[in-house]
Amino acid sequence: MRAAQVVLIYTAILLTTTSCHDPVHVHTDVGTILGITEIINNETVYQFRNIPYAEPPIGTRRFKKPVPHGGWSGVLDCTRFGPSCMQQHSILDKYVPNPNQSEDCLSLNVYVPRTLSSSANRSVMVFVFGGGFLVGQGMLYDGSYLALTGDTVVVTLNYRLGVFGFLAYPAHGLHGNYGLWDQRLALEWVHAHIADFGGNPNSVTLFGQSAGGFSVSLQAIYPQNKGLFHRVIAHSGVAEGHFAIWHHAYEYGDDIGTTAGCANTTSYANCMRNIPADKLLQVQNSISQPGSIGRKLEFDLIVGPVVDGDFLPLHPTELLQNKNSQSYHFFRSLDFITGNVDTEGSIVLTSLPSIAKENNFNLSDGVPSEVFCQEIGPALLNAYFEKDVNCTSAETLLCSVYGTKDKPKQAQQTLEAYADALYYTPSVKILGDHSEGNNESSTYQYVFKRPIPDPALTKGYPPWWQNGSAHGAELYYLFRIYDYQANHSLNVPEYDKSLQTSILKYWTNFANTGNPNSDDVPVWESYDAVRQNYCSMDTTISQEQHLYGSRQDLWLNRLPRLLHGNVTGGPLIGK
Repeated sequence: MRAAQVVLIYTAILLTTTSCHDPVHVHTDVGTILGITEIINNETVYQFRNIPYAEPPIGTRRFKKPVPHGGWSGVLDCTRFGPSCMQQHSILDKYVPNPNQSEDCLSLNVYVPRTLSSSANRSVMVFVFGGGFLVGQGMLYDGSYLALTGDTVVVTLNYRLGVFGFLAYPAHGLHGNYGLWDQRLALEWVHAHIADFGGNPNSVTLFGQSAGGFSVSLQAIYPQNKGLFHRVIAHSGVAEGHFAIWHHAYEYGDDIGTTAGCANTTSYANCMRNIPADKLLQVQNSISQPGSIGRKLEFDLIVGPVVDGDFLPLHPTELLQNKNSQSYHFFRSLDFITGNVDTEGSIVLTSLPSIAKENNFNLSDGVPSEVFCQEIGPALLNAYFEKDVNCTSAETLLCSVYGTKDKPKQAQQTLEAYADALYYTPSVKILGDHSEGNNESSTYQYVFKRPIPDPALTKGYPPWWQNGSAHGAELYYLFRIYDYQANHSLNVPEYDKSLQTSILKYWTNFANTGNPNSDDVPVWESYDAVRQNYCSMDTTISQEQHLYGSRQDLWLNRLPRLLHGNVTGGPLIGK
């Protein structure tokens, strides 16, 4: 497999301390649902867990679009969380309420604040988790605090992951993107049934982080979604980012088919469908380890969305650059927030050990400049432009901006280059596409700057790591930092508690009105292509402009001008 493949797995661990109380029922046209009442900070939240929105994607339904759930007779017990979708084990396993996994996993969870009334007409927030399209589950994210803060109905959901959610091999009738179709079917379920829980199907905000950020921004350029949601918040991942598309899908189809023993069968698809789920997961894990030695350095997803001619008829950038496309017009009709943490490059720490082994250097000391300039930099150029760049002058320019003989500093600037190419610059591009001349909807940008509050989660980082805001850090604050303090005896400063309160209000204000501002939070100025305002979320909240301006100019202007006519080949999709 490709060297230094990147698994986008955030490290936030989110727990809550609550007390369970009386059961409660909601009647829908697919059946009656039994939920529970939780008391959170002396306020009531009604929770409905593990509501099936699709038929089990097993047997002949594996590797196909999901089928809507047909409903049930009697009362469906939704007082406990359901299993996660099939996935490799991660550091989060011990924190999920239900440790089981199953292919029968397509369910969602609903959080309703204070009163349960079908006439409440509350705005709805639907969260899509991240995890590199390989790991994650909706139950890890307690929507109670967002629900209480903004008087919103919050929904978290499961979608298929890994080979189960994204295997794409069109030559054998497998077109991929099943996980994206799962998300869309969950949105259709919300549109059809959330009013029974007091939610307003005409005021829905879709938000997600990392793979969830890529997912929600891809949903935002699928015009058939019109009416299913009205606002989008994409954390650390946008449709114009390199990791929105899996560029080695068909090569992976060969690899996993060979390993599974299906490569030379009369029906590849039927063979893959007949493999027991546990065995297929083992096969996936055996070929999905990042950091193979002796191969050209490339940055790519292990699995993920593909250009399938259906959900994605073209590459997302092509869709958004065509101002006549339905995708472009649908995207611009939605209120939009996107943002990042200030050390997105923390993700490349999963790849640096294999790069260090390949190049015989001690990562604890930092990164040699020649490794950055001769290997990592060229790989970033190829990833950003999604072509084989092979241009010495471009590599020299990149080295002049980020290169240094100081190894610890070079390591830090390697993280910056990675974040610029694969996160910050794509965010600026898509913000421009959304905001330019747009009087139909609102646009906002943020940068989150506080570190993960648990030092145990970064203690394995190299000594040159500067305690920035690592990928996923904002999720602690968004999903209730107080409870993490209570469960782990961490001393959370008052300014972090204040920041957490502001974030909850910003997000729920936006869900309610399309504007994150209110009288009880600092002003967050909207984004436009000239001023490029963004909200800097730190111990104090401030308004800044032109995020990493000179570095963004490098990727948006200087490198493209230099490379004009020198970039060879087409996009690496399906390579």
